[in-house]
Amino acid sequence: MRERVIAVLALSVLLSLTLYPYPITALTIIPNDLNVGPYVDRIIYKVISNQDQRILALQAGEIEMDTSFFDPVHLPTLATDGDISYFSAVRNGYGHITINCRDWPLNETVLRQAFAFAFDKTRVAAEIMDGFSQEHDSLVPIPNGWCIEEQLTPHYYTAQVEIGNALLNNSGLFPFGDDGYRTYRGQAFDIQIEYPSCSCEVSGGTAQIGVDALKALYINARTCASDFNDYISRLNNHSSYDMVYYAVNFYNNDIDWLAYEYWSEYADIPYQNPTNFRNATYDGCRRQLLNGTTYEEIYNASSWMQRILHEQVPRLVVYENIYLQAYRNDKFTGHVEDLGRYISGPWTMRKIHAFDGTLGGTVTVALAQEPDSFNIFTTNSTYSAAILDNLWPSLYSHGPDLNPWPYLAEHLITETHADNSDVPNGHTRFTIDLIQNATWSDDAPLTAQDVAFTFTYILESGAYGNWAATDLDSLSAVYALSNYRVIFEFNTESYWHFNHFAYQPIIPRDIFNNETGIGYAGWNTWNPEFDPAEPNVNCGPFILTDFEDGETYEISANYGFAYFPTRTTPPNTTTTTTTSSDESPLITLSTIIAGGSIIVILTMVIQIFRYKGTES
Repeated sequence: MRERVIAVLALSVLLSLTLYPYPITALTIIPNDLNVGPYVDRIIYKVISNQDQRILALQAGEIEMDTSFFDPVHLPTLATDGDISYFSAVRNGYGHITINCRDWPLNETVLRQAFAFAFDKTRVAAEIMDGFSQEHDSLVPIPNGWCIEEQLTPHYYTAQVEIGNALLNNSGLFPFGDDGYRTYRGQAFDIQIEYPSCSCEVSGGTAQIGVDALKALYINARTCASDFNDYISRLNNHSSYDMVYYAVNFYNNDIDWLAYEYWSEYADIPYQNPTNFRNATYDGCRRQLLNGTTYEEIYNASSWMQRILHEQVPRLVVYENIYLQAYRNDKFTGHVEDLGRYISGPWTMRKIHAFDGTLGGTVTVALAQEPDSFNIFTTNSTYSAAILDNLWPSLYSHGPDLNPWPYLAEHLITETHADNSDVPNGHTRFTIDLIQNATWSDDAPLTAQDVAFTFTYILESGAYGNWAATDLDSLSAVYALSNYRVIFEFNTESYWHFNHFAYQPIIPRDIFNNETGIGYAGWNTWNPEFDPAEPNVNCGPFILTDFEDGETYEISANYGFAYFPTRTTPPNTTTTTTTSSDESPLITLSTIIAGGSIIVILTMVIQIFRYKGTES
């Protein structure tokens, strides 16, 4: 069996800050011409909710790959098929059970703790994941270098039912009723664990182990197969639920999302803090996490936050698995191994091409669920992201190794007052030069005015509830110096500022403006293609051209894409390999100006995109 296990450790440097020694590992092989593409005419995403049907479709050549990950039970069959290859990696994410910390009785920490002790993660690994997973507690995944898994005690790895029952007994809050089940202060209750109806084996089996844990605590419980998009919507809008199983992926190695995902002030804000968790001690750590400028400050804050979450259990990680993703190898080549989006991510869609090197062809890709929206501001679905990642441009992309990769940006200079006296004391200024051949799909040029407008739009629409504005509370100014130079200025110095703007999709000001366009108040109602009346303009390598809701979604090559290939030969096979070392050197993010050109040492900057994709 070929097994590739990749662990990514966070590595950060920003502004003129010193990068403290930090371990890194070998990552992946990156094509030197990574931005160039696409080479195929069309990508068709086909919704196939049943995993067995997706495997059969792959074997029959009806699909080229699957955005989801296959159950290891299928490995022996796929491994003997010469036309199918597979990619494996430690997941930068996990399966978990989200717990409603707002409503009784799960608002009681002791009940959540008892459940964590009673839940059998080793059983999940053995029975559900066939050994292709490991026990994990921290809400920061293993591949993330900020994870403090080894420091968390006690662990919740095995079924420790006696500890759970002792906690409940000693609390006095959960006496037994006449039926043998526990009550809450004398009042009967039960707990429902929901899971996506499209994933009975993994999701349903994991939910059942959760029910078994609750019943071992003498709590009346049951599983419930539900529509994935329905319960994600309920979580996003803080509606009613008890416990919900689903999986989450992180597309980078940042941890500033800890400051938002469990912040008390977001416990009733749509699209924020779905666990409804509130904890004053936890909240006290977030300022240091967000405003710290040294590795030690960030590490100490994130460590305390992980410990508090481990103790309070607003979410219980139930497995961290080794991903197995299959793809056909008989027609196309050029697949890019991606540590954030794996083998079916946007880099593969950019680089995949026919074996004979000619442009053209159609690649069919399976989705386990239908997309919930094509609105970049409201979707929280991995399945929507799989499509949208191919459509919208940003200043930087997350490279296959999760380091920043220039997209619309050509040069960057970063300054504080120490670098440039024109920058106010305590501020940080980013000056970015853009590529000059990017155009929108309606043939309008993409300029610095679009970039500046994007962030103005986000801030203004924040008054109408746009969550994207939360990352920009320190942004004091953004403006275009010329058609292809834009300035960002933040009123603080922070470890994270670059990441708060670098990966944000840029939107066309002609379409979104508040006078004749979508407008600030329309940020969450705009839904191109789902609503044919809405304009569908973007600037990525592909354009959304057709769909049958719930069945197929077609994106076609954007021949006006800034990096569209002009040759008919395959992509450059010369690659850059990220090497490993035991300890990184001391580095500062410095700007070198020589011969009128600006060269920025950016390759070691950690990237951040606070929102993550959820999947069933």
